[in-house]
Amino acid sequence: MPSTPAIIFIPDISGFTQFMSTLELEHASHIISSFLETIVQQAESKFEVSEIEGDAVLLYRKGAMTSKDEMLSLCTDIFKAFHLQRKSMQQVVLCHCGACQSIINLSVKFIVHAGIISEMKVNRFIKASGVDMIIAHRLLKNGIDSNEYILVTDSFIQQLQDTTDPSGLLWNSSSEVFPSLGKINYQYALLENLKSSIPDPPRYEISYTAQESAMFDLEIEAFYKDVYMTLIDISGRVRWLKGLHKVTTEDHHPSVGSLYRCYFDDVVVEVTPSIVRHMEDEIFYAETIIVEASTIYTVNEYRLRPVGKGCQLSCRILALDGKELHESTHAFLLEGLQRSCIHLKSFCESTTISKD
Repeated sequence: MPSTPAIIFIPDISGFTQFMSTLELEHASHIISSFLETIVQQAESKFEVSEIEGDAVLLYRKGAMTSKDEMLSLCTDIFKAFHLQRKSMQQVVLCHCGACQSIINLSVKFIVHAGIISEMKVNRFIKASGVDMIIAHRLLKNGIDSNEYILVTDSFIQQLQDTTDPSGLLWNSSSEVFPSLGKINYQYALLENLKSSIPDPPRYEISYTAQESAMFDLEIEAFYKDVYMTLIDISGRVRWLKGLHKVTTEDHHPSVGSLYRCYFDDVVVEVTPSIVRHMEDEIFYAETIIVEASTIYTVNEYRLRPVGKGCQLSCRILALDGKELHESTHAFLLEGLQRSCIHLKSFCESTTISKD
């Protein structure tokens, strides 16, 4: 295919290498894939995807941009969408694994370059190539002391008809020298201030009164974080919760606000993870329990603490605000919760023995 002038655009996820070095590769891959989808959704109306390289999306647009502001607006829109998504995920993540707890360290930077590309067709795929694609890719490794910025090369700026920038970003000039490619001049603007201005998304909230109520305590000979991970795997409860035959959900990655329908012999129980707090040497977790057929609207609270070589599990049942929980019903539900915790204990201890 013939060569053509184009804008080359690379949004790159910062912190990717350290993030993917964690052992929880399945969760890490799911999270990165979600962020890459967000980037592509923001950009695909104006750019074509050449390829995705793990942590970066290589995009191009044949022809020129009408203004610098058009390009910067796209960058800032992606940046805001990325961090709004990151904040949302941080708020609702249940998993205690290294990947899920490291979402906070991820960010995004941008490379913008103008040059000549060639399109190569391989089967049904079209990939852009050429020296300028290499230059844009090399610029991901530069001397900027930040991992949140927009970098635009002089080649991009020179082809603009309008170079006004109403974004309020502060620009610096710099350059890089690459073997066989020579000196590449560019301007860059840091995005830390923009990041700090992004509001927190609305939190998922439930309303109940954490009053004094009967507490059930149980010691489990297993690491408290392993017990917690077993507990929040609601779909996996069919392996240890007696009488539970099937669990359905539309969420494949458990999070606060996810809805699970648990099918027992003669009742369907709706379970929604509602609160999680990871503290030093303690995890607090609560889930909403709704049984419409029996007009049951409660919250199960769980606290897990390390004790000796195992952990202590403490739990109780409280009513959602505005809902009644009669004493007899509370006693019945607490007895059922106690049996469930004993099944959880047996499963976790047997799993620990098999690991050893």
